[in-house]
Amino acid sequence: MEFVAGLSTIDELTMSDNSMLVAAAIFVATYIILGIQGIPRIHIDRPSGALLGAVGMVAFGVLSLEQAYQAIDLDTILFLLGMMILIAYLELSGFFEVLERWIIGRARSTLMLLGLTVGSSGILSALFMNDTVCLIYAPVIVRVTKRLRLNPVPYLIALATSANIGSVATIIGNPQNALIGIRSRMPFLEFTGRLWLVSALGLLLTFLLIALVYRKEVNRLPLRVPPPRNPAKIQRWLLAVSLGAGIAMFLLLCMNYHPPAVAMALASVVILAGSRKPRRALQEVDWTLLFLFAGLFVVMRGVQISGLTDLLFKRTRFLLEGHTLGSALGLAAAVTVLSNLVSNVPAVMLYVPLVETQPAPDRLWLLLAMASTLAGNLTIIGSVVNLIVLESAKEEVEISFLEHLKVGAPLTILTLVAGVLILSL
Repeated sequence: MEFVAGLSTIDELTMSDNSMLVAAAIFVATYIILGIQGIPRIHIDRPSGALLGAVGMVAFGVLSLEQAYQAIDLDTILFLLGMMILIAYLELSGFFEVLERWIIGRARSTLMLLGLTVGSSGILSALFMNDTVCLIYAPVIVRVTKRLRLNPVPYLIALATSANIGSVATIIGNPQNALIGIRSRMPFLEFTGRLWLVSALGLLLTFLLIALVYRKEVNRLPLRVPPPRNPAKIQRWLLAVSLGAGIAMFLLLCMNYHPPAVAMALASVVILAGSRKPRRALQEVDWTLLFLFAGLFVVMRGVQISGLTDLLFKRTRFLLEGHTLGSALGLAAAVTVLSNLVSNVPAVMLYVPLVETQPAPDRLWLLLAMASTLAGNLTIIGSVVNLIVLESAKEEVEISFLEHLKVGAPLTILTLVAGVLILSL
């Protein structure tokens, strides 16, 4: 009987190892498809790549069909859908045209335009969820750079990285901070009081690094701003309703109402109150972005269930118990790797139960919030924000994996080291 039990254990281990290898292979293949776009003869775009990865996880037995269905986070999908409907109505009302002209009127040089992009997206991302800011702001950046005949890449990378860094400062800045805020029960002002300096320094580093990397395109030379040919077309009632819905969303989210319920409810209000037919707005929704996220949720769940993340987690849990600068840097590095494997929210979920058992967890909560958010700047699929910006701008420009990495890698290292040092003071 012991021999049979031993064989059964060996079989289970072999199956587990095989599942891990298959999940790793599918994840890497999906990662490559997401990263390399715009290459001749490669016609598979990011949403298709994520969908193929999800199908692969089920087809090769890493996940059952039921597990794949359960992996899709409907809260995130509904929140994004509601936000995109609101943004579509803002577009139809003429809001983006007004915002575009306001930015152009104040940007005297490309360097100033970069500063406006970094500062405004960082501050707004601390007040709203960073994915919300990027959903609204990415089309504006594309329009502004197109009108000024500028390369949009530095400004789009600035938008994504600044939105991640700005969101570090508050509990409502991003989903993982909200999760940490709920589980830690840390007061809003205490959380912000400890992390605002990390965020502010990170935004400064973002501005300096992008200005350095793209120094030939971002400089002090004055911009030649072509005068607008026609006055902005504004539909006042639709603009008032859409902006009112946006303000209501901010207030309701600050009051801890459920984000997807708020987004869908306000989208419904705008549809009912708007003077335009809903079909026009629904045509503006980026449905492929929703498919992209649905596919990625399934791929990431496959990586989790296969045991890959548990393996990495077990190797790094000892870092939670250390109180030295080295252990803090090690934990930040481990969270960064894990966040880029399974995304930042699942990574935080893995660490939450262990952090809760520590005797003085406040510093660990802050370190976890900071590292999981700043980690999003490392690669294209490191955070939801990066994917939103890339997909929003795909009609005008493709940002490759390496193009993002040449800013993302040094920026992530610099901000993480600076953040750990600040939290260690």
